[in-house]
Amino acid sequence: MRDTTEQRSSMTLTAAAVFLLCLTGIHSQTWGVEYSSTQICALEGSTVEIPCTYSYPSWKDYKKTVVQRTFWFTELNSRDPLDLREDPDYADRITYHFSGNNCLLRISDLKLMDSAEYKFRIETNQQGGSYSGSPGVTLTVTAFPDLQVLIQTKTWYSGSRWFEMLCSSRCVLPPSSFVWYKNGRIIRGQTQQKYSDYLNTGDSVSCAVRGHESFHSPVVCFYGDSCNKESYSKRNICAFRGSSVIIYCSFQRQYSSSSDHWISVRGQQTFYQNTRNERFQVQTDQYGSSLTIRDLTDGDSDEYRFVTWWWNKDFPGTTLTVVGPRVEVIRSSSGLGLVCSSRCFPPGHFSFMWFKNGEEIQGETSYSYRNPVSPEDTYSCSYEGQRSSEVYAPKSVIVSMNLTEILEDRSVTLTCSSDANPAASYTWFKDNQGLLPGGPYLILPSVHRSDSGRYHCVAENELGKTASEYVSINVEYPPKTSNVSVNPSAEILEDSSVTLTCSSDANPAASYTWFKDNRTLISEQEVHFSSIRSEDSGNYSCKSKNKHGQSSSVPLLLDVQCKCRL
Repeated sequence: MRDTTEQRSSMTLTAAAVFLLCLTGIHSQTWGVEYSSTQICALEGSTVEIPCTYSYPSWKDYKKTVVQRTFWFTELNSRDPLDLREDPDYADRITYHFSGNNCLLRISDLKLMDSAEYKFRIETNQQGGSYSGSPGVTLTVTAFPDLQVLIQTKTWYSGSRWFEMLCSSRCVLPPSSFVWYKNGRIIRGQTQQKYSDYLNTGDSVSCAVRGHESFHSPVVCFYGDSCNKESYSKRNICAFRGSSVIIYCSFQRQYSSSSDHWISVRGQQTFYQNTRNERFQVQTDQYGSSLTIRDLTDGDSDEYRFVTWWWNKDFPGTTLTVVGPRVEVIRSSSGLGLVCSSRCFPPGHFSFMWFKNGEEIQGETSYSYRNPVSPEDTYSCSYEGQRSSEVYAPKSVIVSMNLTEILEDRSVTLTCSSDANPAASYTWFKDNQGLLPGGPYLILPSVHRSDSGRYHCVAENELGKTASEYVSINVEYPPKTSNVSVNPSAEILEDSSVTLTCSSDANPAASYTWFKDNRTLISEQEVHFSSIRSEDSGNYSCKSKNKHGQSSSVPLLLDVQCKCRL
């Protein structure tokens, strides 16, 4: 059975030489899946990445191939491959990544029973158009601990022994920097896989790969089995909110101490045996010490270490992760599905409760929700009294704008917000035409009058999508130019009808003032002469003005000709 009660620190190893190789996939006339390696060895509790590329015929029997589903599997469910995302044993531990025809499976918090052959499958719209990459990738998860200190040579010098040691692993490790511990204290400056030192009675040594110190080797004594050392019953513990845990450290020591205590690494708290705290309790005897934490909260997630004057606080302890169940949305060829997930679920059979719109659904006790899923409803699950958050399609989708009055060349930001779980992605539209890029923000760094229009956004998650109301952008600007036109444009004769018009490009619309020979004439857009006379001749100009600015036209000479010349 898989041990799902512990969450282990992340240690990413890839295939064989541990170098990640991602190839560029192409469409071909044949089906295929290629793996960068077919054998991977990884440590229990670490994270592994399995990359691949796939290919398929772009056309078959005069029909274009459309990929409908891609996933990883190890087992069959009623003869069909079971998507790992739907397997409760991998709950909350796997991630798929796709880029073009590149595919990658990431498994975190590896368990011993994760050792299996992993295959990638592609399903298309073609008749018989499904393909599984076989043989797949064989993953071997080695039992913790894997590292060990090997004593290569030992020599007597002046009453002490000189030891040469090697930090060894059954898994092939990438070129790494190492950490060595002596009596729980990090040996500064020692980063090689080999380490040499004078060691006395009571001294102990352990080693680890830098960056993955929680996967250190067992502590080794050098003069029989008697030395100072500590060992934690569990390196990682996963527990539900509101529950209780006991973190235990056994020790062997040469000397007793009254200063024994526990510490939390990130929270920098200290806990003594006489600590007066209803939630934290320390019990220490000659064989070990326990730290009990009750009524767990998210803030209790931390690493806890037992410290004495003879054992340093550098040595890794037990990492506690406090979580609750969550609903994961799975999209498959048959539609939407829901799975109740948590790293803290124990192995074996589970009994769950499902809720729809806050009401318990009778008969739904599987980790997988078996009824149809509607975007109109909310869903949650519960395990042993631990209730997940509800999942639902986006609602309350709103577009807000950082400005109320928009002037040309100003920066305008539209923000799309929604209430959604899982979190929504966003698409923007202007006058119902899609815009790029997406995201919750649409930024117009220097807005132009052509940006005026009606904008809205669509919020979408795995359960559905919802559109916002429209928001109008009306870009305002001062009059750019003022132009004077005359009708008729031909020679103007006395007693004829003449109209002068002032025009400009402005938002909001401009008001106009006319001038004759630099004297104010009228505040209208047009000057109309029903029967123009020779004394109306002169230089005419106009001024366009709105609240953002003004502009003046070039003077126009109006020369009225006497009919007597005809």
